[in-house]
Amino acid sequence: MCRINSLLLLGFLTMMFVEISASDQKILPYPIYQHKLANGLNVVTVPFDSPGLAAFYIVVRVGSRNEVEPGVTGFAHFFEHMMFRGTDKYPREKYNEVLKMTGAGANANTSLDRTIYHMTGNVDYLEKMFELESDRFMNLNYPEHDFKVEAGAVKGEYTKNFASPYQRLYESLLNTAFDVHTYKHTTMG
Repeated sequence: MCRINSLLLLGFLTMMFVEISASDQKILPYPIYQHKLANGLNVVTVPFDSPGLAAFYIVVRVGSRNEVEPGVTGFAHFFEHMMFRGTDKYPREKYNEVLKMTGAGANANTSLDRTIYHMTGNVDYLEKMFELESDRFMNLNYPEHDFKVEAGAVKGEYTKNFASPYQRLYESLLNTAFDVHTYKHTTMG
């Protein structure tokens, strides 16, 4: 508990030196529209002047904090990787081919609290981009071979990141700051 209090105090003192803008100032200079679909999906739209481009983010409220079994971690990050392995309609190669044909790009990242999938591309292909994402969220394949391949990819990513002094410092900070909370372990597993 003392560690958390020290970190909170350090954060507070740091904020004292940061210039804070007027509280009535908008966070974004763009309008924000929110709508809840019948299926419970929250849709947030932020239109801005970017002729010909469209981007969307699918935020899944699952991250490493949801991994509560001691010693069994990294599944949110692992399944982020698995989401790019393909479906019957769009196997991995066809998915990538459609991205290339439409000039779109897709990626994802996992944090302590959420996993975010994002895609950016030509606005004329927005419907196709939505189709790709909805297909993989509903029809993802999980063959054993892909599990093994992605397990190796995640392990390689961990090894690469662990070589970074910054990553080791970050892991040490989490380990020190959180005695019991699942923030103690990293997203890598």
